[in-house]
Amino acid sequence: MNSASLQSRFEVIENNKSMQKFGETFIEALSKHLGGLKIPGRAILESLQREPLSVQVEQVVEIKNAMEEVLCHSVTQEAQSWAENAFNALLKKDKADAGVLKFFNGWNETHKTTSLVSAKIIMRLSADALSVPAENQGGYHKVMAHMHEVAKDDFGLGHKGHDGMYSYLTAAFEAPGWVEAQYKVNECNEFSEFLYKTGVAEYKSPMNSLEHKQSIMDAMMVSIASELWNGREYNFIAQYIEEKLLSINPMLASNPQNLRNAKGYVLGHAGEVENKHGLHALAAAQAYGRTVDLTFQIDRLKEIMLDYNSRVGKAFDSLHAALMSNN
Repeated sequence: MNSASLQSRFEVIENNKSMQKFGETFIEALSKHLGGLKIPGRAILESLQREPLSVQVEQVVEIKNAMEEVLCHSVTQEAQSWAENAFNALLKKDKADAGVLKFFNGWNETHKTTSLVSAKIIMRLSADALSVPAENQGGYHKVMAHMHEVAKDDFGLGHKGHDGMYSYLTAAFEAPGWVEAQYKVNECNEFSEFLYKTGVAEYKSPMNSLEHKQSIMDAMMVSIASELWNGREYNFIAQYIEEKLLSINPMLASNPQNLRNAKGYVLGHAGEVENKHGLHALAAAQAYGRTVDLTFQIDRLKEIMLDYNSRVGKAFDSLHAALMSNN
């Protein structure tokens, strides 16, 4: 990912903002964000292009209230505290000890929603598409288009080098050995196992069964929860990443390209990138509900978001413990 694309995707972030503040700022502007959300246009022929499609999200006020309730809930407050504690402990490290290696191993496990949930939703929808009644195909297409927008950045579609971004970051920390099994963090692996089970739940059930439909809806809600959490998480660490990288690897100051590569993983997901993914997942869930005659339940969304925050918070608590241990 080049410097121009990073700059265009990352808005300058004020220093020392908490995850809570980032969440509040996003929710306050929810209507504005949804108003600008579109499924991008697509060239069909050299002389023919489909125009961008507006997004239909209903119950915006109720959803905004639910997001505020989840953000201010004690479960989320505790989870954010654990995450900030882990990042602050990482920022205090001056060498890549076992705690740092465990952090990068475990942190990677907490960011597998795209591959273990969102991508499996796309796969399942694609497998079902052949059997969708003609009158529902338009709705199905919109659901898949929204889920494409959720996943495309993390899969590196159109962003060369995305898959190597994490390696650039860990190399800058002199921690390439994080991939070794000895550094795994059980709670983080359990978290990724939860994601996997979410992605495949009821995938063998008949596609018109309530069990199958609800499993798809629940998985989309996990995707919403994950992306909105990530929006706060990446923006928090983005405030400090360049200063930290330069403190542990001063040579980066004389090589702008290497510095851009090193901070690219964090900055490439900061700004409004993850929040936008979450809103596309929200639009997908509502479009899916309308298409298959399944009610989009805001109370269910709140329940799933709090469950996600609890699980990811506990994973971060374990990362903090690893960083603080005497190894």
